[in-house]
Parts: sequence; structure tokens; C-alpha cells
Amino acid sequence: METKVPVVLVVLVEAARLRWFVAAVSLDGAVTPLVSSPEGDLATYQGLDFDEQVSFLRHRFCGVVQRGCDRLWPVGKKACQFAFLFEGSLPGTSPELIQRLADHFTEWMLNPPAVVFTSEDGPGSPRLSRLAGTIDRPAEDALQAGLAGLFSTAADPGAWELSNRKGTWRPSGDVR
Repeated sequence: METKVPVVLVVLVEAARLRWFVAAVSLDGAVTPLVSSPEGDLATYQGLDFDEQVSFLRHRFCGVVQRGCDRLWPVGKKACQFAFLFEGSLPGTSPELIQRLADHFTEWMLNPPAVVFTSEDGPGSPRLSRLAGTIDRPAEDALQAGLAGLFSTAADPGAWELSNRKGTWRPSGDVR
């Protein structure tokens, strides 16, 4: 059986544009862009009550992680760490929303473990604040080394496979 190369699977959430990116960061800091969403992909949460916002975003980001993992396996890589990075606050939400998501992901994603960061600095020189989760030193060093490449690659739409698949999430009261 072939040995898979460990990578940090990063979900970058660009809050201002309500979109996400998923990339692999190798342990030497090299960034491999995988999939991104169109601008506004996360907008469905807006106007929902708090619990429905959490439900929608939890569902969406689990799908994002799955898409990233699906693209890693055939190229001989596998996630050794999941890292969520929220760039800014999601518009029109309670500050508690990202914390609730962070707690959920770090409680349920155990192997590999998840860690959730926020950055209010923007893509130029982001300083990460950890909200929840654990990350070992090699994975954290790789993530730090790959941040500049991750942000510069996110600015290049041609580097990413664009996700056009709509999710099937519906508010819990919707029985369609």
C-alpha cells in the first residue's frame, strides 16, 4: 500500500465576500490550491435565526472539507490536520457564531484534529488568533510558512477549481 504524504488541509473563509477556499499546505509550507467557491456562496446563512446559521455553515464547511479530501487522495496526499481560517467576521452575525462553529469542528473532527483561527488583519500580513482546537508544531510551522502563498493564491482565480455544486441544506422547518 502506498504511503500518503501528510498535508494541512486549510479552509480559508473570506468573510467579506462570503466565499471559501480549500487548499493543501505541505509540511514544507508549499500551497496547493484545490477548490474555491464563487463569491456569495455562504450568503444563505443571512436572515436565518442563529441555530439555522450554525446548521447551514456547519453543513457547508463539512462538504468543503470532504471535497478537499477527495482531491488529495488521488494525488498521494492525506490530511494530517484540518485548519479553518476565518478572515474577518461574517457579516450580520453574532460574534458567537464563529466560536460555535469552532467548538463544533474541534469536538467532532478528531482524526485528523481540527483547529480554528481568525484573522482580522487581512491578507497582507495576517496574525492568527486561535479560537479552538489543537495543532502540533510541524503542522503549525507549515501553516505559518504557507500563509503568504495561500493568500496570494486566493487572489488568483485561475489557480482554483471553481465549485459550482449547490448544497442540499434546507432550514430544519423546510420539508420540501
